[in-house]
Amino acid sequence: MYLKNYNLKNKTAVVTGAGKGLGRACAIALAEAGANLIIVSRTQEDLNEVSKKIKKLKVKCKSYVCDITNYNEIKEIINKQTKIDILVNNAGNNIPEHFTKVKTKNMEYLVKINTMATFNLAQLCALKMIKTKNRKKVGGAII
Repeated sequence: MYLKNYNLKNKTAVVTGAGKGLGRACAIALAEAGANLIIVSRTQEDLNEVSKKIKKLKVKCKSYVCDITNYNEIKEIINKQTKIDILVNNAGNNIPEHFTKVKTKNMEYLVKINTMATFNLAQLCALKMIKTKNRKKVGGAII
């Protein structure tokens, strides 16, 4: 248990890139601390595995297959939620190329996923957090 000193019961956390790696680990750790999860990934199979682990921890878990670079898709997911307390804005990518040979198409994709999508998701979640009743007393976090 990674967050054993934290009590996140009745908190709702969104984790992007939750199917693998750091996103998966963050989602499971937040669930161990008692948070309900909204997990997002591009792969249903990965989401199913993570969701199964999270549900064993007796917390709620909603999962969504989504490419976070699709603004309308991620906006629809965030707007469906009744509340969001935590965002772990983890999804991102890299295409290793020699600096002098970076393809324009690859650079545009990386800017879209690592900058634009990250900003859009943070803004959508912040707006949802602000609308939550008693937000000044409760607080919220974007990571």
